[in-house]
Amino acid sequence: MGRIVLDSSAVLALVLREPGGQRVGALLDRLDRGEDLQIAVSSVTWCEILTRLHRNNDAMTGSELAALLDGVTVVAFGRLEAERAADLSLSERSLSLGDRACLALARSNGATAWTADKIWKRLQLGISIEMIRH
Repeated sequence: MGRIVLDSSAVLALVLREPGGQRVGALLDRLDRGEDLQIAVSSVTWCEILTRLHRNNDAMTGSELAALLDGVTVVAFGRLEAERAADLSLSERSLSLGDRACLALARSNGATAWTADKIWKRLQLGISIEMIRH
C-alpha cells in the first residue's frame, strides 16, 4: 500500500493549475480507480490551503476542497505530530509550521511527503519526499 501526505504546495498546485498540479491530479485519479493508496493531509495543511485561497480571493469553500480531494483524509494535528513538528524546528529553522506538520504526519505514517517546495530537496530527515516539479 502506498502512503502519501500532501503538502499545501502540492494541493495548491492542483487547485491553481500550477506546474506539478497534474501529478497530484493523476495521483487522485489512481485513488478513484481503487488503487491501494492512503492519501492524507494534516489539518494544519488544510487550514493553510484555505487561508491561501481566501487571501487570493479564490472562491473555494472547505466543502468544495473536500469534494476536489475526495478520498483524501484530513488528519487532526494531535500531540504526537505537534511534538514532532516542534522537534523539526530545532534542525530545520527555515520550515514553516505547515511544512513541519506535513513532515511530522509523513513520519508518523511512514508515508512519502509530496511537495512543490524546492527547499525540501536538501532535507536529510529520513522522511521520503517526492517533488511534484522537476
